[in-house]
Amino acid sequence: MVIYTSAGSKPEAVARMYFLAGRPVETLGRGSKEKRSALEALGASLGLDLTAVAGKSECGAAIARHLGVEWDDACHSAGDTITLVGLNRLVDAAVSRLARDSDDPSQLINDLHDLPPAPRADRPDQESTVTVDLTEHQQNAAELIVQLSQSGEAPVGVRTTPEPLERDDIQFDDGSWRDRVALVQDWLRLPADLDISSAEAFQSSLADLLQLEDGHDRNELHVVLPRLVERLERAVTLRERFLEELELAAEGGATLTTATQRWNDAWDENEEDEESEGGGPIHAQAKTWSITQFAYYASSGQLNLSPSYQRADVWPTQDAQLLIESVLRGVPLPSVILLEMSNDGRTVYEVVDGKQRLTSILRFVGMHPKALELVKSKARAWGMNERELVDLFQKDYPQFRKLWHQNEPTRLTNQVERNLYFPFRLRSGDVRPLSGELEKLRGKYYSQIREERISVVGVPHSVLEVFELQSDYQVPVIVYTKVTTDQIHEVFKLYNKQGKHLNAEEIRNAQYHRLDLMRALLVTAGDAEDVTEVAPFLEPHWSDLSSTPKTLDDYGFGRAGYKRTKLLSWVASVLFLDKGKPETRSTATQINALLERVGQRPSDRLRSVTAITEAMLLLDHGLDAHAGAATDIWAQSFRNSQGKGKWQELQLVASIIGLCAARAVMDGDELDDLLDELAPTIRAASAGWQRPAKTQSREQWLFISRVVDGLLEILGVSPQDAHERIAEQFGESGLAALLDVSRRA
Repeated sequence: MVIYTSAGSKPEAVARMYFLAGRPVETLGRGSKEKRSALEALGASLGLDLTAVAGKSECGAAIARHLGVEWDDACHSAGDTITLVGLNRLVDAAVSRLARDSDDPSQLINDLHDLPPAPRADRPDQESTVTVDLTEHQQNAAELIVQLSQSGEAPVGVRTTPEPLERDDIQFDDGSWRDRVALVQDWLRLPADLDISSAEAFQSSLADLLQLEDGHDRNELHVVLPRLVERLERAVTLRERFLEELELAAEGGATLTTATQRWNDAWDENEEDEESEGGGPIHAQAKTWSITQFAYYASSGQLNLSPSYQRADVWPTQDAQLLIESVLRGVPLPSVILLEMSNDGRTVYEVVDGKQRLTSILRFVGMHPKALELVKSKARAWGMNERELVDLFQKDYPQFRKLWHQNEPTRLTNQVERNLYFPFRLRSGDVRPLSGELEKLRGKYYSQIREERISVVGVPHSVLEVFELQSDYQVPVIVYTKVTTDQIHEVFKLYNKQGKHLNAEEIRNAQYHRLDLMRALLVTAGDAEDVTEVAPFLEPHWSDLSSTPKTLDDYGFGRAGYKRTKLLSWVASVLFLDKGKPETRSTATQINALLERVGQRPSDRLRSVTAITEAMLLLDHGLDAHAGAATDIWAQSFRNSQGKGKWQELQLVASIIGLCAARAVMDGDELDDLLDELAPTIRAASAGWQRPAKTQSREQWLFISRVVDGLLEILGVSPQDAHERIAEQFGESGLAALLDVSRRA
């Protein structure tokens, strides 16, 4: 099943609007503004005639009402301009609806992804996404500035751009890049504001604020820009972390103030956290491996860098560079935590902790399995010998890059190389860790320094010997041969300060990922995308189940922190666990209780992939009914007690449980018809279902119980019938215990 992705720019979004209507793509207006005809085209694809509607913003609002999506200040700006956020909100919702009615939704999505962007009035001859011949650092800086300019919440005191920037807005030949950096400078948390009085004053102040060493050329662009790119990349990473934390604000777990404080604390942290000692073994063997051992196991398919519970992200290039510098200086790395498993008689090592470090090392030396797989596929596409191209990739990467640019339209910028797991250079300029005999390594790829002689752990080595042969430099490894879920939990907590911080959901996914039920929840929620690898038993039904991730995404539950998996797991634990009095348990305890029961009972109904598949279908069908109902079926005060547009988790969980219980005893069409017929009654009732002010478990369970009880009563569903049907199909049902909470209150 092809997953739809939003447009990355206005030209892409506008091209999709014309395509959906079957109309020729028109040139954008001056300043890359969308024409009114694009909105009229999108409306026509949905059966709307917008020719008499006053302006573009009003057209957008009309389409949004028709599709049942929010249309707020983030969607439009001054001058009757629709923002990229607004365009994507309309196009994404339209695609979701049209794909459901399409005979071949995958082909529709593929066609949309393959569309060339709408041409610009001031660049009619544009043929590629590369707008000007920028240097590598300029290209990287432009991409990062665009990311920092995107719409969204910001820490207290951080000024944001009036409208998201596009790549073409950032030019180096006319000096406009300085104005763009000034627009996003608050995200860089520089010690003072940049001096924008003149070009010379700007670059001088930038050099000062980036703390460049004194020198005759410290203000020159080729000196300032590499350090600026490092700062921009760090800013993008911390912005993403800030937004993840702020998602918890709606649930009371964080506020703008606390998220701002954590953002500031992150900037204050030492960016090079050199840990020279690894934790001791906990019922495991402590070993040391050379780097070449990791490379060998990775190339032979015996090192699983991305178990289903691991995040798919990759360290920023600067962090990876700092790690390699530590290796070259002989600084001991923290322990890598591995699970030793047997797969068809072959030993396989699963990376529990250390994925980012190993990924960085394998990227640097050109041995990451995903990169090598891509290089081999390019060899076939370019009509070359696979072994020869891989050899070039690993031993002369600069020459490989030239060959890439001759055959591929995509430039190998830092961001692209990071996404493809390709090699990266060491830092250039006045980099203190690379001083003395290491100074000759600055700014070079591994393939350029393989034969250089350096001293590591007091012993002369070539760089090649350190990374490709046995050497005195060893990485501490803790290998678990027999592991319990408690041990995994303890390992994650011990090493949680290294790399990305893990939340309770990520730790739970690691603890129970061997259960088919856990993997099914991950896949159905959309937090593990490879259905074939993670939960292959769901594949025959994926065309049905694939609507769940998109719906949750539309509701404001993105992939950050496995929140979607938590939500589905919460609903599943209420429906399929009968442990009495749920109000005595926290959400985490409730979810874990279901997974522990399934893990401990070999005969549990939810050990059967058939029953698990049916359970996922029930969750999906309940969510489909929820998404298919008119937006105004729920009172706004019920959807979000803070008056914001997106659903809060507690209210969404309660309403999904109610509809899943109803769906267990009636077919989809019957439930959809009832929701349409009873919409006014549900809206009136939901206005009275007030989210509790307190966050205690008891108050939350009482709220869920009242919502579910009220929904079932309105829909005319017997709670006893629903309880018995769920118990019959899945072994247990917690519905009766849930409804008893409100009856005991």
